[in-house]
Amino acid sequence: MYLALINNGYIDRNKLIWKLKMPLKIKIFMWYLLKGVVLTKDNLARQNWNGNLRCCFCTKNESIQHLFIDCHFAKFIWRAVQFSFGLYIPTSISHIFYDWLQGVINKKSKLILVGASALCWALWLSRNDRVFDKSPTVTYMQVIFKATYWLRLWAQLQKCDEDADFLIVACRKLETTVMQLFANHGWRFTNRLE
Repeated sequence: MYLALINNGYIDRNKLIWKLKMPLKIKIFMWYLLKGVVLTKDNLARQNWNGNLRCCFCTKNESIQHLFIDCHFAKFIWRAVQFSFGLYIPTSISHIFYDWLQGVINKKSKLILVGASALCWALWLSRNDRVFDKSPTVTYMQVIFKATYWLRLWAQLQKCDEDADFLIVACRKLETTVMQLFANHGWRFTNRLE
């Protein structure tokens, strides 16, 4: 709290997560993600866990930065967001909440952050399906469609119909972009992990 008070404005940035219209458990998850305490394999290893440190989507070691930003799964998802909406690809979780949406209208930036939270949640759930349930396959499209499923549910939590409609249209646009990429580039975007 002392550091938050010294760095004027830091507290306000954390408050942004709590103001987003999405379920409380997602707000807590995103706050943990921002704080760097989500139990990715590197964080578990710091607590004397002796399991395999490899990402379930690739061969690199799993960390928050890797899983949500640097892994090829995350890169594809953020690139689809870039193609769909013209947004820059975020460089870190803190970048998403601090500077990523500078210049975007405040009301719309909150809705975009709800969408980014849905993408992070879908990545986390897909990762957990692979790690704990031993799901045999995961594709980019499955992760995207899982995210848009959650985002459509969260659209109902928005204060006005205009905001809900904005999120639903964004879901359609993202799904259309991913399907067009798949149709144009075929096998390169299926990327099934066996």
